[in-house]
Amino acid sequence: MSTPADAVLDLINATTALTSIVGNWVWHSFRPQGTSLPSLNFYEVSGPQRFNGMERQTFSVNCRARDIAGALALARQVTNLFNGTSSTGIFATQGTFDISRAFQDVATGLIPEPRDSLYNAPVDITILYPSSTVS
Repeated sequence: MSTPADAVLDLINATTALTSIVGNWVWHSFRPQGTSLPSLNFYEVSGPQRFNGMERQTFSVNCRARDIAGALALARQVTNLFNGTSSTGIFATQGTFDISRAFQDVATGLIPEPRDSLYNAPVDITILYPSSTVS
């Protein structure tokens, strides 16, 4: 059975505007140190919250690049994928996972990571899905 994280990974990997920048450098959880850039990694910010037969889960998507412009451009593509998709009904089906809504919560700015000589432009996103999808 698919998980919310699988659905986010599938959405990212199915978006040419993102994969044309990062290739297959996308991870759920930590980015392995020393891997190529630009890259994306994401992790759960909050556990699923249930209400009225729906669940909501928030993820932080870390958009990393060697320079500020690259990190911000990657964050813009993540924003384009998740922002403005909060209409009613099914937004997407990734494998067996139905996403009812997906949207950007917040872009949290730019974080220099001097140890790795890179920049991170994190974007928090939330997906909303029927509880039956994961039950």
